[in-house]
Amino acid sequence: MNEQCYRAVIAWFNARPAAKQAAYLVSRGAVGAVYLLYITLLVILAWQRNPLWFGAAGVPAAAFVVGTALRAAIDRPRPYVTLGYTPLFPKKDTGCSMPSRHCFSAAAIAVAAWGCSVPLGIVLGVLAAVIALSRVLTGVHYISDVVAGLAFGSGFALVGWQIALAALRVCGL
Repeated sequence: MNEQCYRAVIAWFNARPAAKQAAYLVSRGAVGAVYLLYITLLVILAWQRNPLWFGAAGVPAAAFVVGTALRAAIDRPRPYVTLGYTPLFPKKDTGCSMPSRHCFSAAAIAVAAWGCSVPLGIVLGVLAAVIALSRVLTGVHYISDVVAGLAFGSGFALVGWQIALAALRVCGL
């Protein structure tokens, strides 16, 4: 998207308070739902003493640490800084736009959850896509930021999950 597209989308939402409120609720709600479902999964796995807990907890945590370091190294300016507009919900951050941390976290959680429960993984994958769309529509990320976030989180988690499963096999769990 270019400056004109971001401005048009943001103007459309600003002219429609109900749509702006809905965008806010969807954006925050999708993030909240991902974390609520993820914590619930971890609690259930821990309660069951399921060894998959280690992968389900460790893989997204590792993705978060590595992804955050990657963001800092790239330090891409936010689109509202580069293109000079105010996002739908103003932020103070000026950099670290690529890859989107919301997106790579949600994608890594979805892949790890998929390894424990396919239906839950699907739900979390859909929520990750909703988060990606909301980050672009609210003007805080470029499309490439969210695509990179989804790809990084998914790819990292796919590899990490295989390593976690191999480690569990070696340990006889």
